[in-house]
Amino acid sequence: MKKLFVTAAIAASAAFATPAFATIIQVDPSSIQGANVLFNQGTQTGTTVFGNTNLGANTVAFTGTTVGGGNTISASGGQARVEGALNTATSNPNDTLLMTSLQFGLTNMATFNNLEFNVFGGTATSVTFNITDNEGQLFTFANLALGNGENFFGFQGINNETIRNVSATLNGGGVQDFRQFRLDGFAATSAVPEPTTWAMMLVGFGAVGYSMRKRPNRRTQLA
Repeated sequence: MKKLFVTAAIAASAAFATPAFATIIQVDPSSIQGANVLFNQGTQTGTTVFGNTNLGANTVAFTGTTVGGGNTISASGGQARVEGALNTATSNPNDTLLMTSLQFGLTNMATFNNLEFNVFGGTATSVTFNITDNEGQLFTFANLALGNGENFFGFQGINNETIRNVSATLNGGGVQDFRQFRLDGFAATSAVPEPTTWAMMLVGFGAVGYSMRKRPNRRTQLA
């Protein structure tokens, strides 16, 4: 038992000392074949809009900001896009405010590990993504260049890393809209212990077993 305790302690030490290989990486968007996020409730306008995957079981909440400091956005079906509210300074019914940021994630606190979407049009020259994983760790992809028209991006969690929330901030202006969202690899919030937690549990079990082995036996003498 003593050997088990020492082995568990070494395992725990290694678990804390060894860097985790789980991470979130940027990938070729064409490699993501996820579920499309659709807006099937007509046109939504507000500070938060909601889409559903074509699997129907996952709802995605979107919030954002627009040029001038507004926080009202709009979403509609068709190409399933999220854009700024109508520009009331013009008489053009198709003129919407450029978006300067967008944040989104699943409403049930679940996560996913594959993501693809298109950042479309506008005047912004680059975008910075802040992606939060299933453990609350932040991954930043800063100042990714934007061209005219379509700009597809793909991100993926590897080695059991999953994505909980995505925040996109535009630099040098705004964009016309975000569109063509695809997600997959959905995972509910899990109570399964992380490797370091398992190691500490082994240490605890070993300590209990070792203390029981060292405890002197007491026999009751019958009269």
